[in-house]
Amino acid sequence: MNANEYVVQGSIPMTRGSILRVEDGRDLTLYVWEGAVWLTQEGDPRDRYVGPGEWFRLDRHGVAIAHATQRTVVTIAAPTPELYASRIMLAKAGSAVPVELYTAANASASIGARLSRFWARLFAPHVRPTTAAL
Repeated sequence: MNANEYVVQGSIPMTRGSILRVEDGRDLTLYVWEGAVWLTQEGDPRDRYVGPGEWFRLDRHGVAIAHATQRTVVTIAAPTPELYASRIMLAKAGSAVPVELYTAANASASIGARLSRFWARLFAPHVRPTTAAL
């Protein structure tokens, strides 16, 4: 992995047939540690096979699908610490309910909450003990 990247999701285990869906994740990098994925991006006629020890950087917005062709372990890394995709979902083989690994809506809410706390601390009157409190 590149030292200038942030780990989005580390060691995602995927059974054969599992699907990793990344929405609007341009510049995210998928590292395949074990196994292999068949990767396709929206609007790109080429599909890619990413095997063990290989990686691929998403070069388009839209939906990217990584289909595990065997038992696989992947890591997702990003060039920025937050807001790197609209959504990342994992649909495990044999499961009807996909697992949401990341959503920008939750990340932006946390940023909003942090900004709110920052502004509140910045403009809140400073507390000074009175002689009655001493």
